[in-house]
Amino acid sequence: MANVIEYRHFLNGDPPQLVRLWHAAELGRGAAVAFTTDAFEYLVFCQPYFDHHGLIVACENNQIIGAIHVGFGCVPDESALSHEIAVICLVMVHPEYRRQGIGRELVARAEQFARASGATTSQAGGSRHLDPFYHGLYGGAQISGFLESDAAAKPFFESLGFQVHQQFRVYHRDLTQMADPFHLRLVNIRRKNEILAADEPDHPSWWWFTRLGRLDLLQFRLTPKAGGDPVVEVTVVGLDWYMPRWNVRSVGLVDLYVPEASRRMGYGQALLIDLCKRLVKENIVLAEAHVDVDNDATIPLLDSLGFTLIDKGNTFRRAIGESNGAGVRTG
Repeated sequence: MANVIEYRHFLNGDPPQLVRLWHAAELGRGAAVAFTTDAFEYLVFCQPYFDHHGLIVACENNQIIGAIHVGFGCVPDESALSHEIAVICLVMVHPEYRRQGIGRELVARAEQFARASGATTSQAGGSRHLDPFYHGLYGGAQISGFLESDAAAKPFFESLGFQVHQQFRVYHRDLTQMADPFHLRLVNIRRKNEILAADEPDHPSWWWFTRLGRLDLLQFRLTPKAGGDPVVEVTVVGLDWYMPRWNVRSVGLVDLYVPEASRRMGYGQALLIDLCKRLVKENIVLAEAHVDVDNDATIPLLDSLGFTLIDKGNTFRRAIGESNGAGVRTG
């Protein structure tokens, strides 16, 4: 007689089993490995908006064999949660229990919780303003949906009727292979500007503190020596949890921002070239950057600096209440 699968909300004693399930679930190159429950406690469970009702587990004989975690993004000014769109941040089923409908049931139960919380749309995979959990543990430099290297994710969500909503590209650069472009414009930029570092943005939001604020990072700004606002800035995030996976010291380059008036003038290229040289001196071997596929400015910039495409990410959406493909209504 087959054992019955039970579904329940997160309990305080679950973290060790969740960590074991994470490492067994084969989540791909973008998932950190060899971490302990301390990482989950610091990056997930102690978030001020963590709700144990949104983390649902599937158990057989009191052993967790599947889990899903749904959360919410923030309002536009990043001061509070917005419950309009629910975000499926994580779904995993032990390989020995797949193709038994467990993942579908987990999604159905997660969307029931989301709808009761006020959500009308379900998004699978995090994106900007919709990325409450797992920074530093999944995705690499940042949360960019579910990665295609996480091979089971895309076909799973498409089988449930989710549609691709947003697409991202993931780039790597081996910093030990220096082949930087050179032109006189870069020399002039370096002469007139300097790179300044800060521990955080000038006006960090509540949402920033809950996510990037928990990571080891520095923000670098290319600033005119004569005074004035930065002409370009980027945040460098340490990726220490990925060292056992990638076997090298790595950083993520996130939140690259160039004011409209300073674009297409070489400032971004100048900052990233000098920054990569500094990182090499700190024994950093690899830099990762994520870009929305529609970002026509940043993609050519990364190409010009020798970054190569190594992965892609996708977010998926459907209205809550649509059929999940197994005859179950999620409302």
